[in-house]
Amino acid sequence: MKKYQMTPAMANFKLVSINAEAESINSSDIYGWLDSSGLPSEISIRLKSLVELTKEVSGRIISIGRIVLMKIIEFVKAHPKFFIGIAVGAAIGALANMIPLVGGLLSSITVPLGVFIGAYQGNRMDRNDQGNSNNADSLFESIPKDLIDISLEFFQLLAEIFNVVFETKSSSTLR
Repeated sequence: MKKYQMTPAMANFKLVSINAEAESINSSDIYGWLDSSGLPSEISIRLKSLVELTKEVSGRIISIGRIVLMKIIEFVKAHPKFFIGIAVGAAIGALANMIPLVGGLLSSITVPLGVFIGAYQGNRMDRNDQGNSNNADSLFESIPKDLIDISLEFFQLLAEIFNVVFETKSSSTLR
């Protein structure tokens, strides 16, 4: 099986089309989504600076930051319960830190465990909502399968982001 190779012209076209899609999203829509998602204001401010990040490629200004943020928002919208599970798990772990004397020790265990369990359960709920329930026979089969599914989707998102960034770098030399 021959691996598909993207030509520089195709990469440039793909980059321009992704940039056009990112530019079509209003900044106020992005900020509205950030506010409504309940993110702390510090994170929203940092993401605001990401939205404004641009790079000149082949004589065009490409909104790299907006593209990266657009891909992240798409991932979060596709997996809302996954991220709610992470937040709940982290909050439960942080509560353990408030226990006098042993809280520091407990939180070092409960935060990662809570995030893992919350992410795992949130992913299962997202899958059930999408009609893609895990058909594994046992818990020992379903946990690795779900972890692989989560990892694949996350790394697919990461690959899309890196492809856009590296296409930007390679297409800047096309001129």
